[in-house]
Amino acid sequence: MKKIEETMSIYQILSEHPYLIKIFKQHGLEKFERKDVLEQLGPLLKLKTALSMVSVNKGSFIELLDQAILDNEAKGEFTLAGSPERQKELTLLALLPCGMKMPFNRALNEFSSEYTERTGNVLHSLVEGNVNHEISYYAYMDSVTSEEELPDIIISSDINSFYHKPFQENFLSHEYFTDIGASPMNSDFEAIDFADPRGQFTMLSGNLLVLVTIDELMEGKATPTSWGAILEEEFRNKVVMRGQNGFFCNGVLLPFYQMYGMEGMKKLASSIYAGSHPSEMVKMIDSKKDDVPPMYIMPHFFAMKIKDRSRVTITVPTEGAIVSPVQMLVKKEATERVKEITDFLCGKKFGEISAKAFFPTTHPEVKNKLEDVDSLYWLGWDFLLNTDIGALKKEIAEVFNKQFMITGGVV
Repeated sequence: MKKIEETMSIYQILSEHPYLIKIFKQHGLEKFERKDVLEQLGPLLKLKTALSMVSVNKGSFIELLDQAILDNEAKGEFTLAGSPERQKELTLLALLPCGMKMPFNRALNEFSSEYTERTGNVLHSLVEGNVNHEISYYAYMDSVTSEEELPDIIISSDINSFYHKPFQENFLSHEYFTDIGASPMNSDFEAIDFADPRGQFTMLSGNLLVLVTIDELMEGKATPTSWGAILEEEFRNKVVMRGQNGFFCNGVLLPFYQMYGMEGMKKLASSIYAGSHPSEMVKMIDSKKDDVPPMYIMPHFFAMKIKDRSRVTITVPTEGAIVSPVQMLVKKEATERVKEITDFLCGKKFGEISAKAFFPTTHPEVKNKLEDVDSLYWLGWDFLLNTDIGALKKEIAEVFNKQFMITGGVV
């Protein structure tokens, strides 16, 4: 167990262990239960500083936190990267986009408490960020062959291994899952035929990718109005997209491949300066330095986090904001057993929480915050069902990374 340190920020502690808010509230720090306070003040405030403000002994408080973490782990908590095989102990596994994880966690913790009080049952769940699992959990999933090895409910993000050939053959072809989403879904998504035609994936939301440009750094160049425009030679090494350590986001690469083919992959690699987490992109933009790249492919959620948006142009290219899906798999045999849980996950209340966080929901009764997003680009089920997605991702990665290194991309 990683112990709590007094130099950790409040945001870091409560992001990793949201259930610790109960202890914070008991010691006069209830303000961090509010999302706006946690997101604005939490990253800046160290634990030791917060405790001194309310005259609480650091040593005793940290002991309480550490013990609570131990107790939580004793109930069966584990990290997915360390023990992916233990997912079968869970009722719910959720791998979420970073911006969605915190509001989801808060809503789930509230629901879990009510669920336990009402039913006497404990909801065994694990919620983690989707980042990094492409090369850990999702790689492991390519080797899983038995339905018993899976949780009853899996929420995942991006075009991951659930779309790969092994999972298709071992699970989807046997129709082990059922779509429990509303039909028709929210008109924002109904318009792009987002629902799974086979009735197995329950599509919950989309992480929308847009283009952000720093106006003063564009050097007189016109702001691109299409995704294809950033492939031009004039934008070599001018763009940042999500990625790290030689891995780049398939939520970007696959749509660009669909639109512009393998030659488009080479051109995109030439345009990319570096791969970075979206939160780091926001920091680069907010730094107001003149030595950062001028263009960023990033989630709409993070674009809304830029402090001074008067300096930037947030563009939804003519093809549309790229939809990186957030989807759910519910075992058909567990449908009745988990109905209360899935009713919550597919319900209007959670849909409103998701939409408020700039993750538009498929719930038909919720108004999504898409005033500045006039069109969506979705890969489509024909492409996903008739392509060996796993093999294609490997081919794209090989071509992209080779060109990225040739054209001077920063690792």
